Amino acid sequence: MDTNKKPIYPFEPWNVTEDHLDLAMNYRNETTFALSNGYIGTRGTHEEAYDFDEQHGLEGNFLNGLYEQEHVRYGEWNFGFPTESQTILNVPNCKAIRLVVDGEPMDIRTGTLQNYRRTLDIKHGQVVRSFEWTSPNGKTVRVENIRFVSLAHKNRMAQRYSVTPVNFSGTLTLHSALDADVENHTRTTNPLVDYGPFGRHLLPDALTADDKTMTCQSTAVNSKLAMACGSVHLLSEAAAATRHQANDVNAWIEYDFAAEQGHTITLEKLTVYTDSLDMDKDAMLPFVSKELAAFAADGYGKEFAAHAALMEHFWETADIRVDGDVPLQQGLRFNLYHIMQASGRDGRTGMGAKGLSGEGYEGHYFWDTEMYVLPVFVYTQPELARSLLDYRYSTLDKARDRARVLGHPIGALYPWRTINGEEASTYFPLGTAQYHINADVAYAFQLYVAVTNDIDYLADKAAEVLCETARVWADVGCFAECRGGKYCICSVTGPDEYNAIVDNNFYTNLMAQQNLYAAVNALETLKEQRPDAYQKLIKKIQLDPDEPALWKKTADAMYFAYDEKRQVYLQDDGFMLRKPWDDSRIPPEKRHLLYENYHPLFIYRQRMSKQADAIMGMMLYSALFTDKELLRNYDFYQTVTLHHSSLSTCIFGILASRIGRHEDAYTYFAQSARMDLDDYHDNFYAGIHAANMAGTWQSIVFGFAGLRLVNGVPEFKFYIPEAWNGYHFTVKIKRSVLAVDVLPDGWTITLQSGDAVNFLVEGKPYKLTEKGATCHEAL
Repeated sequence: MDTNKKPIYPFEPWNVTEDHLDLAMNYRNETTFALSNGYIGTRGTHEEAYDFDEQHGLEGNFLNGLYEQEHVRYGEWNFGFPTESQTILNVPNCKAIRLVVDGEPMDIRTGTLQNYRRTLDIKHGQVVRSFEWTSPNGKTVRVENIRFVSLAHKNRMAQRYSVTPVNFSGTLTLHSALDADVENHTRTTNPLVDYGPFGRHLLPDALTADDKTMTCQSTAVNSKLAMACGSVHLLSEAAAATRHQANDVNAWIEYDFAAEQGHTITLEKLTVYTDSLDMDKDAMLPFVSKELAAFAADGYGKEFAAHAALMEHFWETADIRVDGDVPLQQGLRFNLYHIMQASGRDGRTGMGAKGLSGEGYEGHYFWDTEMYVLPVFVYTQPELARSLLDYRYSTLDKARDRARVLGHPIGALYPWRTINGEEASTYFPLGTAQYHINADVAYAFQLYVAVTNDIDYLADKAAEVLCETARVWADVGCFAECRGGKYCICSVTGPDEYNAIVDNNFYTNLMAQQNLYAAVNALETLKEQRPDAYQKLIKKIQLDPDEPALWKKTADAMYFAYDEKRQVYLQDDGFMLRKPWDDSRIPPEKRHLLYENYHPLFIYRQRMSKQADAIMGMMLYSALFTDKELLRNYDFYQTVTLHHSSLSTCIFGILASRIGRHEDAYTYFAQSARMDLDDYHDNFYAGIHAANMAGTWQSIVFGFAGLRLVNGVPEFKFYIPEAWNGYHFTVKIKRSVLAVDVLPDGWTITLQSGDAVNFLVEGKPYKLTEKGATCHEAL
């Protein structure tokens, strides 16, 4: 990770602006300017749909949950290995709009380009591009393009294309296209994958075009999942001539205008997508036609107003305002915007590690959602958090099936990486062995219930997930005589992927312990507060009366490897047996690509950690450890952690805040906040790093402000970086909304709405009883 890179974009608090065209950076910029609404995702490609090669661009458009399958080839197959892949599909491109100026195609790569600007408007959720272009024959046009993917309607995306002749009157032609000749760039975006999909895998069934509308329906070759899309066009004035055509792979409509100098012509292109996961295949095209008619009736302006209102609602509770540091403010908002727009909202889809911004990681959902993204939404957008949890609940039966494959007679085991709920990780040491995914999912359900006090959700879904995941933890290990009867869990991989198939990974054991306790507590809560739901649950899952006692016994006896000499918890049983890491042996160009350059056994035998592992567990459950314990462990793991994962620095920064290592905390936060915006890892082209993006919010709220729940009560521990004049954020806790302001001279917490709330600041109790009430203390 190169943190010394020069900033790529000008510093602005609410915008990210490309102020000059640099085609060498095109692939990266496509991710920067990507838009999504949790269902439709579209990369920030230019309206002209330039045909870049695989190394310089990807005309990427995606639908959350739509995937292709390939049969996975193994040199040697073992029982339980996934046999079918899942890869997010690149779907037909409906964004293409090309301009012809008096017979000359407008191409920003040729002619003379002036006053070029492309801006991601973070506040309103849109991309605006404007420029002046002069043709080789000297004719100048002023062009402005705006696009957004609607948060108000999951199936809708809109564009507004305006063109003005500057120094001539003549013919302008607008060519709008629907391109269904699409494929994934697997060899570039997922170079370690050898099974594909390669070539065209989403084949058009039918394309249509008339003077106003284009439609398409396509079906995936192997998964047989299908999708449909279409666009309707609204013109600011009647065209002098109209042409249209549809063939086997694309459709287009052309409009000719007799344009006058200084007069603006505008085309609004309104697009709809759907797929066979939401409706029968036969219903898709009728739905697209009906939705396009409704979209046209609403119009661009009405749809954008509804979308912008939802953006405003998001920022009301999710924004963190930093006074005195515009670069970090920009990075923070950029990150929050990208995770918000990428999250599934329909209860049947999750959120990929790359969101819907690119093909990286095949579009798979990992633990990133539950452990990094979801806590942000639990405290700011609980309804969005609930939708993501609904997805995990909807795949619970598949998790039960997976547990049987892994030899567990009861319980559920969630997949390490997936789209449809089935395991898609083909390398089990870094995939299925990461059993901690079970506790990560459980943690998210537990956190949601604890913060929102949504007992109905506990009764309906959360308790079932907690119990089924706990069952696996009670079965996977044993009470080992050689460890004094402590409960040991062997042959697992923790978050650190440089130490695989280890015994008693600290993070895994800690999360398993807390999962077991949470399941017991959930049953006790239901038995007391929802007795009917309690009876319904134990009947549904056929809970043995002795199981909760076993869960508690297992949790109480959980084993944690400990180094008495150093007085630190070891990442796993064999951590100190491994060879001390010598970074000088590794050429600099290979240090962040160890698996691409070294055999896994070489990596596994080194005493080092790819990312926060034991430290992450201590950060999540810091109340279980003394400050001295946290400090010793932090200092130790600082020396052995390489931070080769984007998920690492924010976690170290949060714990550094907790133990008073404020300079470290600020350094880690600064690295996290602009990691993607300045492309520290040189791989932003493949998509966002959603977990790190969410980690920047956590770095301030859980780090600098020290928020954590202690026995269900929020506790703060405030610090303000010396370079800042203040920071401000809002959190939702139970039925209360708290506004938190931290200035150099003190902190203030205001009850903006909701019920009376109790909270702690470094152990001291406070209470706000009515709307507008405040508490204030000096730092």
